Amino acid sequence: MFKFNFNSDDKDDNKEDLKVEDDGTCFAECKEIQASANRQYDLKNVKTKLLNINNTNIQYVCNESLLDILKSNQDLSEDSILKAEEKHSDLLPAVYEGGLKIWECTYDLLDYLSENQVDFKDKSVLDLGCGAGILGIYSLLHQARCCWFQDYNQDVIDNITIPNIELNCKESLDRCRFFSGDWHSFVDLSEKNYPGKKFDYILSSETIYNTGYYKKLHLVFEKLLAKNGVVLLAAKSFYFGVGGGVHLYQDFMDSQKVLKHTSCWQSTEGVKREILKLEFL
Repeated sequence: MFKFNFNSDDKDDNKEDLKVEDDGTCFAECKEIQASANRQYDLKNVKTKLLNINNTNIQYVCNESLLDILKSNQDLSEDSILKAEEKHSDLLPAVYEGGLKIWECTYDLLDYLSENQVDFKDKSVLDLGCGAGILGIYSLLHQARCCWFQDYNQDVIDNITIPNIELNCKESLDRCRFFSGDWHSFVDLSEKNYPGKKFDYILSSETIYNTGYYKKLHLVFEKLLAKNGVVLLAAKSFYFGVGGGVHLYQDFMDSQKVLKHTSCWQSTEGVKREILKLEFL
């Protein structure tokens, strides 16, 4: 997997503003992305794959095809493409946060939504850490009133998330909003530009791998979840190499005394995975 930084050098409006935290880490400030001219390729030239969830079909951009097209684009920075391939890493903290890959727990959560017939009709939805946007697209196909898509990397939003929505429900684009950047600044921007905005459902997959992000993630839930809303959070019980996991995040939530959590699904084979249902106390 790759670090993503596909913005060309001469596009100043696409450069990320960085916020330096107390530990010296620089995080990209949140900004709203328009579903318009930032994509670096013609959608008809990219190969796609098909995902079926109990008769709901979702088409999505093939990563390998996308990378081939982007590498052949002379307008892109050669250095950023070379770095993307050289790193061969799913995660580069505060640089690339895994948005190209559809993670295993996303499929778990899709199956859960389908098997439990979660009702999205006329509901407001946030796909947090959206990557390919599959969870949010599922909600739109099941009559969600609106859906916001948030991912750390603007390149992911431009080249993967928005194209996937165009492939599946282009007519729903006017019911969508797109945001890139850090979670804390995402909350700040939302409260400034959309005061009072709350979500009936927040869907999130594999976002608790880094314990250093727990406070920011919890802030999103605390500030943007509707009073009677539900967070459905899919994750591995433990993330080897980065240290986070379900039980550590449960302990963190308990210490904050804001949200209650219920394990509503657990895997029965392979790497242990769970889906947590979070609600206000």
